[in-house]
Amino acid sequence: MTGHESHEYSFTEALEVVSCSESTLRRKLNENGSKLGATKLKKGWRIPVETLEALGVLKTVTGQPDEHLIGHDRAETSQENTRLRIENATLRAENEGLKQLLSEREKVVALLEQSPRHESFWHRWRRQKGSGAGDE
Repeated sequence: MTGHESHEYSFTEALEVVSCSESTLRRKLNENGSKLGATKLKKGWRIPVETLEALGVLKTVTGQPDEHLIGHDRAETSQENTRLRIENATLRAENEGLKQLLSEREKVVALLEQSPRHESFWHRWRRQKGSGAGDE
């Protein structure tokens, strides 16, 4: 869990809370923003806080200082956290895609269940031939 409230930022709002330049944020959003949950609209970006974290431009607040970690360990932990944030955001995006696909398939199944059942021509023909044979 992050120390930030769950919120979507505009590009301008995001610039106020990130630790990078405007050009860096724009570049990172254009490269990976959509894959990590950000949405580019006609009026600009809608960027979830999780996306900013996954892009590595927003520090998470854990409430516990990591002063006990020294140089190399701190860097490894930071890299691992970034990797996990990206993986998490990617899985969330994949999950949303699967939910949408499932919803579409459920709609197709509902439509098929509502449509009347038609007997095929060949099935009717065989049935008629079979019933006609017993009349002789």
